[in-house]
Amino acid sequence: MAGRKGITVILPVYNVREYVEEAVDSLLQQSVPPLEIIVINDGSTDGTLELLESRYADSDVLTIHNQRNQGVGVARLKGLALAKGEFVYFCDPDDLVRSDLFEGFQRQVENDPGLELYYFSMRAFVDVGSGRKFLRRDTSSKRSGWFESGKCLLQDLIVSQKHSASTCQFIFRKSVCTKFPVRFVGRVHEDHWFSMNIYLYSGKTFSVRDDLYYQRVREGSLTRSVKDQHYVVAGYEAYRDTLCALKLHVDGFYKGRAVALAYMERSVRTIATLCIKNRVKPPANFFSMTRKDVGDCGVGLHGRLVLWLPELFLLEEMAIRRADVGKAVTSTSMSEKGCAGP
Repeated sequence: MAGRKGITVILPVYNVREYVEEAVDSLLQQSVPPLEIIVINDGSTDGTLELLESRYADSDVLTIHNQRNQGVGVARLKGLALAKGEFVYFCDPDDLVRSDLFEGFQRQVENDPGLELYYFSMRAFVDVGSGRKFLRRDTSSKRSGWFESGKCLLQDLIVSQKHSASTCQFIFRKSVCTKFPVRFVGRVHEDHWFSMNIYLYSGKTFSVRDDLYYQRVREGSLTRSVKDQHYVVAGYEAYRDTLCALKLHVDGFYKGRAVALAYMERSVRTIATLCIKNRVKPPANFFSMTRKDVGDCGVGLHGRLVLWLPELFLLEEMAIRRADVGKAVTSTSMSEKGCAGP
């Protein structure tokens, strides 16, 4: 079968003993199992490796490879080099996949063997006691079905504000990686460049609107913690990196200017908001480069305040945040004095 024959799952792990067994089981219990699951142990010190070796010693699908701690990007590259499958899927070790993920993929690759990218939506959840609370995170495309290319799907996602840099929301044909320099830069935001290029260079694409991937939100995880200057700068550099890749293809989009505008506006807003929320300085050249990008992409007067005058947007957001804090303090003070309404 196509799904059994062709999919390599790459699972980088680092100190996830509490969650990794559930993640692996969700992959092994697929209605159509993958060809192989390559686990890259990135120098775990919490017993993750020992658990995997004990629990899956008899598996003919799962193999474990060790490396010193170098980050998830290096682990993914190692897994990609080892992959035997025609298709590749990256999964995070504390998340889950729905049991029919690979079955749905198999159905479409049998319908059209030229399929290069299979996309699906994801939903976040938090562990609450012995249960789970699912959060609404809609990353589905506006329509399901076939797209002429990954670029067409990317346009749909960016313009509708559903685009995510996650590499866990698609299964891709491994040969697509021969069309661009494959790299994962840094230890945070390392997947932005790779996922952008997978979209840009993939041919026939199929999109499913169903939530087939479940992302666990942990209070101590990197994406939930307070961000420092390094994190914000790394995020900005990842944005600049992916925007440069996008610029090369803007003319190839049916709605090129709209795609560039939506991508830049959302990204610049996110970076500016991170700066304000975490009280860190904007990255060097943030303002001047933002205006240059507007010109390079031909956005012109369609650009919003956040793009043409990011300094004013930053000041405006800071003023709004101060006002909100002031209201909260006043409300608390009145409540303590017994003046608050019912």
